[in-house]
Amino acid sequence: MSFSVRSNIAKSVMAAALALAVVGTAYALATMDRANASSTTDSPYASGQIRANYTMSDASVPIGTQANPAVGFTNGTVTVTRSASVSIEPDHAVLNLGVEAVAATVAAARQTAAERMTAVLDAVKEAGVSDDDIATTMFEIAPETQWEEVVVRLEDETIRRNQSRIVGYSVRNGIKVTVRDINTVGDVIDAAAVAGGDAFRVPQMDFGASDRGSAADQARQLAAADARRVAQLYADSLGFILGPVVEMVEYGSGPAIRASVELATDSGYGASTPIIPGDLDVSATVEVSFAILGATRPASE
Repeated sequence: MSFSVRSNIAKSVMAAALALAVVGTAYALATMDRANASSTTDSPYASGQIRANYTMSDASVPIGTQANPAVGFTNGTVTVTRSASVSIEPDHAVLNLGVEAVAATVAAARQTAAERMTAVLDAVKEAGVSDDDIATTMFEIAPETQWEEVVVRLEDETIRRNQSRIVGYSVRNGIKVTVRDINTVGDVIDAAAVAGGDAFRVPQMDFGASDRGSAADQARQLAAADARRVAQLYADSLGFILGPVVEMVEYGSGPAIRASVELATDSGYGASTPIIPGDLDVSATVEVSFAILGATRPASE
């Protein structure tokens, strides 16, 4: 009889403990969901998100022994993703310049493209660009086609269909030019445009900075510091003890600003092409998981 009573009491205690754990988990997740809605606006220089996986337990319960021997915590983790950016001034530009020629034969198109590209190269060098800062990036010969209707007459029917016909050939030649003096970018483009004439093309230009590495490191530091700040904010607000970092992932830094330039060329330079590089934003994003050591207050609060 006494054994049956003790057994029933033990079962009641286990059921009560299980119910307390379920209620604590629901409280933690609901509170985290409400807090997560504002997590992207709490910093003037960074943005990100937060997620957590843990169970709120009573502060009087011993915590953390078996689950992960390398860390020694059993109460889960809180993961924060934060981004930060640093603005720097560019000190050089990379221009993708090219020429395109179309003619009835490959030989004629190639000859025109070669003459125009030679003139562009001479003009770029005269504008102050060294040979080491010039490299060929593409050379392409392709047919130029035109669709036309073809009529085939048979004894009892007429068939009409469209087919392509080669009407000429195009030759494209491109180079990459690095302009070290940011103030002369417009002059280099103008000189190349006049030399290339109507065959000249500027498909793309990029701005860069020599000290981008140090700016990227600064962005990493800001993002990492903000990740810890936000994690600690949630720990203080939700009542858990924030532990050490258990995992960290970094995502790529932001690309340099790109600009497109459209030019109308004539026999002379005319107005100089204005180039305004602006600032470069170098960014870093980190995802940091912190261990949760336990609760600073009972889940019933």
